[in-house]
Amino acid sequence: MSLAVFRDRLWDLALVLGGVSIVARVRARQSWKHFEAALRADPAHNAGEITSLREWDFRYWNRIGLVAAELSILCSGVWLMSKLIYL
Repeated sequence: MSLAVFRDRLWDLALVLGGVSIVARVRARQSWKHFEAALRADPAHNAGEITSLREWDFRYWNRIGLVAAELSILCSGVWLMSKLIYL
């Protein structure tokens, strides 16, 4: 595989991971709003279970968003370095 193709794949991967990060962070925000609503809701016999699931959902989407953002930054950094080194 040539270096130009590798750079193109890195750039594509950085863009895709950036998009995944945005979607996951939006989902995390929605999950957080649902979690807050579950905390404010009238206490029921299974309210603890619902809030626990909502909190887990938030942490899950938040972690996916952060990891995807980190990988996107890493890929774009490697792409930029390869672009600068091998003009």
